[in-house]
Order: sequence, then C-alpha cells, then structure tokens
Amino acid sequence: MRPRTARFRPGWILVSTESARLLSDPSQLAVDLTEVQDEGNGVYLMDAGAYRLIKRVAPLPAGVNAEHSLDLTDEDNGVPVVVLTLSDRLPENEIAPILAHSLAESAATVRALAGATTGNAAADRVFGPAGTPDVDAVLRPSDHGLRAELRQRGRMAERGSASAARGVHKKIRQLALTMGVADEQPNAELRRTLLTTDELAILDRAKNQTRPLEDRADPLGYFGRSVGSSGVSSVLMGTAAAAFTGNPLVGVGIAVPTIVNAAVGSFTERRLDRQRIDGRRPAYDAERKIREQDHPGLPALLDTPPPTPSSALSTSPSLPPSPSPALSTSPSPSPAKKLPMATAWRNYVTRHTVPTLATAAVAGALTPLGVPAMSTAMVIASSALAKSLAERLVDKKKLEFRLKRLDATERVRLADPDLYVSRIAAEFTDLQHRLDQLSPNHQGTAGTDTPGAPDLADVPGAPPYTVSLSSQLIENISGTARRAFVGGSSKPSANPSAVAEHLSPQVQSLLSAAGPGLLGAVTGAMGDQYFLNRDEIARDAAKLWLRGHQEAAQAAALAGVLEPRLRAFRDFTNHLETLTGTPPNQPPGQEPTAETTGHEPGRQPGREPGREPGREPGRELPAVTAPPVGARPLARAGWSAYAVQAAAGSLGGVAGAIGLGLVVDIPDLALVLTAAGATGTISATPAARFLFRRHELRVHEALETNKAFKAVNQTELRKQRAVARYLLAQLSIQAEAIVEHSAPRPATDPPAETSPRYTDHVRAAVRQAELDHASETPVPERIHALERVDHWAAQVDSSAGLPAARQELRSAIEQYESIADSNGVRKHFPDLGAVDPADGRRVTGGINGQVRAGTALAIRRLAVEPGAKPQLLERLIALEKLDQAANAGDHHAVHGTDESRAYVQEKFDQALAEADQLWRDCGLPQGLVLPALSNTPPEPALDEDDKLRRMVNQLLHHQDRAQGLAEHGSTAHDTPAPDASTSPTNHAAGNNTPRRKPNERHDR
Repeated sequence: MRPRTARFRPGWILVSTESARLLSDPSQLAVDLTEVQDEGNGVYLMDAGAYRLIKRVAPLPAGVNAEHSLDLTDEDNGVPVVVLTLSDRLPENEIAPILAHSLAESAATVRALAGATTGNAAADRVFGPAGTPDVDAVLRPSDHGLRAELRQRGRMAERGSASAARGVHKKIRQLALTMGVADEQPNAELRRTLLTTDELAILDRAKNQTRPLEDRADPLGYFGRSVGSSGVSSVLMGTAAAAFTGNPLVGVGIAVPTIVNAAVGSFTERRLDRQRIDGRRPAYDAERKIREQDHPGLPALLDTPPPTPSSALSTSPSLPPSPSPALSTSPSPSPAKKLPMATAWRNYVTRHTVPTLATAAVAGALTPLGVPAMSTAMVIASSALAKSLAERLVDKKKLEFRLKRLDATERVRLADPDLYVSRIAAEFTDLQHRLDQLSPNHQGTAGTDTPGAPDLADVPGAPPYTVSLSSQLIENISGTARRAFVGGSSKPSANPSAVAEHLSPQVQSLLSAAGPGLLGAVTGAMGDQYFLNRDEIARDAAKLWLRGHQEAAQAAALAGVLEPRLRAFRDFTNHLETLTGTPPNQPPGQEPTAETTGHEPGRQPGREPGREPGREPGRELPAVTAPPVGARPLARAGWSAYAVQAAAGSLGGVAGAIGLGLVVDIPDLALVLTAAGATGTISATPAARFLFRRHELRVHEALETNKAFKAVNQTELRKQRAVARYLLAQLSIQAEAIVEHSAPRPATDPPAETSPRYTDHVRAAVRQAELDHASETPVPERIHALERVDHWAAQVDSSAGLPAARQELRSAIEQYESIADSNGVRKHFPDLGAVDPADGRRVTGGINGQVRAGTALAIRRLAVEPGAKPQLLERLIALEKLDQAANAGDHHAVHGTDESRAYVQEKFDQALAEADQLWRDCGLPQGLVLPALSNTPPEPALDEDDKLRRMVNQLLHHQDRAQGLAEHGSTAHDTPAPDASTSPTNHAAGNNTPRRKPNERHDR
C-alpha cells in the first residue's frame, strides 16, 4: 500500500493550484475582498492588510472540507493571522464554494475581534434550523460563510452547462436546508427576508417539485428493497422452473412479471407510505392532547377548574372534544369523535391495482411470444384484492399497539418527578406554600396525594401474536396462489398414503397449495415476534436519546428564563421568614419555637445571623437536565434479527411442503418453486430490508437536524414562559399583600399637581383601581374612565404640564368618581398619597414599549381576576406571543432589513389583533387594555427584582422604626394618627373628600 501522502498527491496538487488561481483574481469569488496580495508560499495579505491568510492543503477527516483557525497577532506586522486548511479530497467543482465560505467566515471572525457587531458565537447561528431570527438576527461568522457559499454556487449554476447546473442546484437545495431557509422549516420565511434579492433568486432557481423535508426514503431505496427481495426470489424460482421443466420460457414467464410487479409496486408503496403517515397523524395528535391534559406540567398550577379526566373523554381511536371558546380551558365530557386509524381503503386498492395492471400488460405482451406469463399474472391479480383488504386491517392493529406503547412510554416519562418541569412546578408550589404561611389569613392547606408514576412493566413489548400471524397470512397469499396456478397438477401415486386414500384430488390440491403457506405463516409470525421484540427496543432507545437531548435543550432555555426570578423570590421569602420569625412549613396552629425558627427567645428575628430559619444552607434550584452521554443508539435491530425473521417463514413453508408431500400428492414443480422461493427469501430479503432500514434512518437523522428536533421547542417554551410569568405575578401580588400587612406604608400627603412625579402617582392609582376592578364584576364605564385618566396623565407628561391637560386630567378623575354600578355604588379614586409612584412610571418606547408594559399589567389583572378565568392559558400564551413580537420589532429595527421589519410588523399586528379579540371573546368588550404612551425621554423601568428588594427594605425600615419606638418607651399605638377631617384632599379633582386609610373600602 502506498503511503497516505503519495496516494493523495494528485488531489493536493489540484486543490492547491485551483485555490491559488481563484485567489489571484478575487473577482471570481463571491466574497467582498478589496485587495489580495500574494506574498508567496501560500501566504496572502487580505483586505489591504486587515489580516494575513496562510493557505494550506492537507488530509482532513472524512466529511470535513476545510478548517480555519485564528492565530495570535503577527509580532512583525501586527495583523491577525488566519490559517486555512483545505481538504485534499475536494473535487474540482467544490473548491470555489468552500474557499468562498472559508474566506467570508474568516473575514467576519477578524471583524468580530476588531469590535464589529456580531452575534453570540455560542448561540445557534441565525441561518440554521435551530436559530431564533425573530429576536436574534445578528449574523455570526458562520452565517457570512454560508451566504458566500450560496452566492458562489449561484454563479456556478449560471455559468455551467445544463447537466452541471442540475448538480449545482442539488447542492443549493442541500445548502438551503443547512441554512434553514427551505420550505416547511421553522422560521424559514423570516430568514428569507434577511437575504438579498440575488440570494433569493438563487434559491428560487434551484427549487424542484420534491418536498425539502421528506421523511421517507427516496424512490431508489424503495425500488432496491422490492427488487432485492421479490426480484431475487422470482429469478431463483424462474431458474428452478426452467431447469425442472426444461423450458426456459417457463422461467421467464415466472420471473419477468414478478419483477415488474415488484418494481412498479415500489413506487406505489412509497405513495401509500405517505398516505399512511397522513392517516395516522390525527390519532397520534389526539393521544398527545389527552396526555397533555393528564400531565399538563406547569399549566397544572393555574387557578382554573381541574381538567376533565381523560377517561371521561375518549380513547385512542377518538378525538377529544374541543372546548367552547367562552368557557374554561378544560374540555367538558361530550361524545368523542371517531378518528380514522389508517388511510382510506381505496389507497390500499390503488397500491396493489397499479402494479397488477402493469404485470398484466407485460404478461399480455409476452404471451404472443410463447412465454406462459398469464398464470403468473393471475397469481398476482388474485392476491392483490385480498392484500388490499387485509393489509389495512393489519395496519390498524399495528397502529393501536404503537399508540398504546407510545402512550405508556410517554406517561412514564411525564410522571417522572425528576423531570425538570416537574421540579420547577414543585419549586413554585413550595414558594406558594411558604407565602401562604406568611399570609395573615392563612388557615392551612390540605395535602394532596401525588399519583404514582406508571410502571415500566405496563409498556407493551410487541404487537400480539395474532397481528403477526395475520400479516404473515397476507404475505403467503401470493405463494399459495402460485402453487395453485403455476405448480402444475400432481400425478396419482402408485402407493398413496392412508390419508390420501380418503381425500379427493381436489382436496389434495387445496392442501398442497395452502398447507405450506399456513405452516409458513405460523413460523413466520414467530420470526416476526422475535424481530419486533428487538426492533421496538432499539427504536425506543433511539427515541429516548433524541428526547433526552431535546429535554436538555428545553430545560436550559427554561432555566435561563426562570432561575433568576425564582432565586430572587426564594431569597425574598427567606428574608420574609427571617424578619417575621415564621418558620417554613410550620403546621397551622402551632407556635414557633427556638428549634423551628432558629431564634433564641428575646432576639429580634430581623437581626438573626447565620442561616435562614428552618432552611438547609446551600439549597440550590433544580439542576438543569443533562443531555444523554454517548453516541446515538441504532434505531434498528441487529442483522441477525432480520435473518431470523426472513428464515422463519421460509423454512416453515418448505417444511410444510415436505411434510404434506409425505401425506398427500403434491406436484413436484410446486415443491421446487417453494424451495427456490425460500432460498431467495433467506439469501436476499434480510439484506434488502436491512439496507433499506439503514438508508431510512439516515433520512430520519438528516430530518432531525433540518427540522431542529434536538433544539428548543419554541412553542412549548412560549407556553411555559407564559404560565411562569403568571405564577410569578401571583407570588408577587401575594408578597405585596404580606408586606403591606406586616409593614404598612406610612401615609403621606398627595403630591402637588406641579410635582414632577405627580403623574406617576396618578398612574399608580390607576393601576391600583384596575386591579380592584379586575377582582370584581367589571363595569365597562369605569374601565373606560380609567383609560381616560391614564391618557391625560400621559398628555400632562408630554405637554410639559399645560393647564388644559391638567384640567382634562381633573375632569377625567371626577368622571370616574361619578360612575355608579348597577347597585348605585360609586368609587373614590385611590389615594395618591397611599400609592407607590414606582408602580406608575411612564410608559415610553413607542408601541412596542406600550405593549410590553400592557402585557405585564394584563397578567397582574388576570392574577386577581375572580371566578373560572375563561381561556386563561390561551390568554397567557397570547400575551407572551405579543410580548415576543414587540421584542422582535425592536430587534429588527436595529439588526434587520426592510423586508424583515415589514415581516415582524405584520406578525406583531396579527398578535395584537388576536389578543384583543381573545379578550373580547372572554366577555371584556373593551378588549385588551394597553397603558397610555408618554412622549417623554425613556427612563429605567422597575423590574420585579427591584420590587422585591424595595419590599425587603420596607420591612427592615418598619422594624427599625418599631424598635426605635420601643427603646424610647413608646409603641406604635401611641403615635397620634392624622385627623382625616383635616387632611389634604386625596386627589387633584379639587373637592374636599377626606383622605382614606389604605385599608378602607373605596365605596360610597
């Protein structure tokens, strides 16, 4: 064997010379290169000295076309050095695209080091199936490389011949999948708006009629499987028949029609597989919806009526009824709609009829030539109808088994308490329980029993034996027909057996035709069971590996959103328990002791050093799920399982034929055909099926990458984020109530109208009134009046306090107080001196800032909304979608294109309209209320962590004040309260209504 360097020397020369030729004239490359200076020996000074390129050609691992690395700055010239290594295996037509890709990526890397705007290199690239271009459209260096490669291939397609262009277009279609811009890929439409017109034209010219994300093997794979199994068997049977009869035309009459039937049937089988997938999808979707209802995850913590048990809805073949849009999110029991468990029967008839007609045509053409092919055509035709009838029934039974197996496996996974979402839900429950104990009206909560997780033993292992037996009987129909029509007639034996003497010739012919098939079906079903027991385990292992990677990515994304907030709430709760001396998980009615609180008698709980009361030090949040370790398991059984499956039925058929031959008279040709068919099945069928399955797995693995199956499920993450924001809002409102009860805010005089923060007090009062109305029966006139107050407060900000705007604001407040409900009760506008102006900060930032502030306020209103809260989950998801659309608008205003900005604006308008309509459908005629926008310079918003810190400071200030009063011999009750009758007015309307205490009802 020649050494490696000698074997690849021609490739090394080709790549080296061609890449040097391209660099000598940079206009040949679709890369923005201003100047390239050749310094000799593969060293180039790029872009007028921006960086130095060292080009090398060397052997690289299989599948790697190029590698580039950035070395330290050249000490002599002070410029970055990029070392580019091209593979010596590159074909000539791949050198230019790979070189353009590498140069563009290297230049972008150098610009990134120089401080130019670039994306997070650790995140998924923008032009990739797993990217999120709506909120992250900053191109990475790899994105620049992919776009340069696309442009380079477009040039090659324009300048090459028609045959060369077809090959280039195929490469462009593969590149489109890599970039995530092909049809049906997630966010493909948005990514295409980030491309130039020329790049879009290249993609459009390369399109063809095939689906980019095809989940089936290609037609050649189906053809190879059919011809490799049935074709080899038919050739052996034809050869054996020709040798046995001495007439080669008999062999041709058996082999040729069978091969034609297999070849044409491979294409109809592929078409039927697509129809099978579409026919099974509704059943899988229905099962998934029922599982989501039984194991909702975070949505289970929403304060809505409990969902109807799945046992009251439907079983696997049925679709759960849809909930009414005006009622709760939980569907009520109703008659289930029966779902199809397989594609229509006519599709099975078409699958077998088309190859049968082709076979009949070939047999008719061969018959005038003296070839006895019509008998083979009759065999195929007689079995086609029976197969089309029985195959659909078997498919339904197999689907029922797979549904049960998938459902059992998923329920075991979803019920796992170590699942990250389950642990996050437990963390929310723990925080809620601890805050409940700190609430002044806490009465204790009854414990709930956690249902046990399903047992792994409940997962079915393989389809019932009867299903395999039915499948084998279908497979043996053609063999039975062949022995009946082609096997010839038996000659009466001179010494018939005792059994044969009592059987008529017709019965013996029937037994000789069907008997081997029956025994072959029995043994073949055993082989199927052997195969399925191993194949199902292998498939499940691969699915669990893929699911593990997806769960790890999902958990990491969810942790990035929730962990800072959960940690802040946990710290706040610890502070609250320490300051109030309340131990966590204290049974109701039990007095805290030194053992449970960690405090000594007489010590101030707010000044306790050391660990938090009752909490173990160092307790961390739930750990993020780690991805599976090791390579992906093969999603198929081993070679031996394929061999056993094929041999079991074949050997059973041969044994049946030989055994019956000892009892009844079987034609010799039938024995020969049975043995020859078994030989072909054993020798060729395992290889054909094994290779087809391996090819199919490669297609599925590519599909997983192109559809980003291992990446974050953005739809699921949006739902989880929406529910988490709602739960956090509930915790925040509850914490505010606890702090206000334990350390009430000291009453202050309302601010003057000329105060810079006067409108902040007004807006804070509006927010308080909105929460009050959200917890009561809505009065649309009051809600509209509050919108008017909010609007004129923003006008006061924008008009620098013009008297006309202030007068309108006073009139709006007076209008609010003049509105009476159906009982004649009017409400006072909240006391401006009793609200926190931080809750009424100005809303700035245009429509996107207005929407972000509005979604946060809407979530707080939903948190205090009484009753069943119709369509709560749907409304939360709509708010999260709207918030994300607002963020996308701001992001693309800076980093997008004109087309992408128009696209995200359209999506924003749709999300806003959908959310507004959803609120109207829930009985709120004013729709989704957004806060008024102030035309003033932006100011930093108060986030939730700042609110928690302010509440802790409020508690500490209250304790310091109480301790100071106690040290001076006074108590809080000795401090004279201000006389309400002499207090200043509580709002800017100009009347003399006394200012109310914070806990006084605002009713007249």
